[in-house]
Amino acid sequence: MDNVIDKEKLLLIYNPIAGQELINRMLGDIVISLQERWDVTIRPTLRQEHAEQIAYEESGGYNVVVAAGGDGTIHEVVNGLMRLDRRPVLGILPAGTANDIARTLQIPLDLLEACEFMKQELPQAIDIGRCGTRYFVNFLGVGLISTVSSEIKNETKTYLKHFTYYLKSLQYLQEDHLFRTMIKTETETIEKEAVMVYVAKGMSLAGIELFTENKMNSGYLEVIVVENIGLSEIVSVMSSYLRREPFQHKAISRHKASALTLECNPAQIIDTDGEENGKTPVDIKLLVGALHVIGRI
Repeated sequence: MDNVIDKEKLLLIYNPIAGQELINRMLGDIVISLQERWDVTIRPTLRQEHAEQIAYEESGGYNVVVAAGGDGTIHEVVNGLMRLDRRPVLGILPAGTANDIARTLQIPLDLLEACEFMKQELPQAIDIGRCGTRYFVNFLGVGLISTVSSEIKNETKTYLKHFTYYLKSLQYLQEDHLFRTMIKTETETIEKEAVMVYVAKGMSLAGIELFTENKMNSGYLEVIVVENIGLSEIVSVMSSYLRREPFQHKAISRHKASALTLECNPAQIIDTDGEENGKTPVDIKLLVGALHVIGRI
């Protein structure tokens, strides 16, 4: 009798309403594809934060845990896995609107192509950001980004969502939303009047690749502070992006750090990977090589 080699075990945590229920419609084909390499168990999420609970409570004994959904689902799964002493490899099947994390990791946005990608690529160690007791993969932001994100979070997710995001951002910039920020890193103290502070790990924000030099294993966080900036100036910055030129402006400063303290007056809502996560002040630290993920970095 031929020897039977046991397959590694994979836990597929999927958001059934992601991508206008795209995963639900394609679930059978996804499972068939993944079963070519792994022994697959599937678990749908039933409510907010359920993906994190499943990842934390049920990942034991699995070699790979796949987050199938948007950036919010990935964020939850990562927060569940980071609470474990032994962390399985993370796989990603992108089915959200922006799919910023998948873009940075060069994961195909087509679900079946992403399955093939997972079967062929080797796990890579990536850095994870820690914000208090929570974790983030792509970014942490306060000010403009968190306010606009919370305003559009419950809107119908259509292909016009990106356009809605930009319109709301421009509207926000025309209003008075300045706050005083003080950022302390290992090497400097930054004090400014700002409309946004953005701590970047990934390349993409709302589906646009703004930070193409960023890597998930860089060993540092990029800290972008946006001071008071008018409509004409933001249009100029966006024009630079469309021309594939580095965006530079006197009101935008960029810094590098592996740990920082962020304070704001008045206190600001914190957005991590598109999810609300308390208010400032907060300590932020980069955990180098803390998680293995199937992707390219």
